[in-house]
Amino acid sequence: MSIRRKLVSDIRGTMKLLSSDAPINDRVLWSEIFNSAKLLIKRETNLRKLWANDTIFSNLPCFEMEEVPISTCCEYVSECTVSRSKHKLPIIGVGNYQYLIQGVYSINVLGGRGKKLKEITINRYLNLLKLPIIKKEEYYWIVDNYLYCNNPMLKAIRMAAFFEEDIPINILYPDCGCGKEYSLDDLCRNPLDLESCIPGYLEKQVLELTSQKLLNTYYKIPTDLTSNNLDNQAPNSVEKG
Repeated sequence: MSIRRKLVSDIRGTMKLLSSDAPINDRVLWSEIFNSAKLLIKRETNLRKLWANDTIFSNLPCFEMEEVPISTCCEYVSECTVSRSKHKLPIIGVGNYQYLIQGVYSINVLGGRGKKLKEITINRYLNLLKLPIIKKEEYYWIVDNYLYCNNPMLKAIRMAAFFEEDIPINILYPDCGCGKEYSLDDLCRNPLDLESCIPGYLEKQVLELTSQKLLNTYYKIPTDLTSNNLDNQAPNSVEKG
């Protein structure tokens, strides 16, 4: 897994792009690279690959939860309460079968280890509530980009997922008690200096796909040019889209 800046540099080298070339700056290039990566990563996860690989999954630590009525996430009227994430989740990738989530774990802010929560849909959970005996399991579900858990006393969770955007540090729970602290350097870190989350064996395919998209989008070759004209044309005279 490479640093984002290296992949951007590789694309510039392949496409012979100078850093001064407009409108393609480094952030635009990384956005195009990541869009290509998302297509290939979703293809692989749909084939049941990469699920045991930590490369594509980012860790969202210390996400604060708060107690809310269950009617917050559905039309079910009851005095029952659940916990809901205080902030909306960063956008999570979705495959053919499910969210690309490796795991969601409770955090015991009073000490001790948390446990892995079981994924469920809100409709399935409502069906469980109708049963005479409910299993003592902790479930989670996602509605409108909020994460819910059937344990109303849950104060914080940790999750590993394939996020389609960077995790804003300001949404993390500062008083979690898990020992994770963030410095000023973390808050000010350039996104291009972060790891790319692209598995090494996919990097070549991602760069090839990105190069093709850049050619089709930013550097269109005029259709009326013959092969002889192309041979005689200067590199800098290629039409920019």
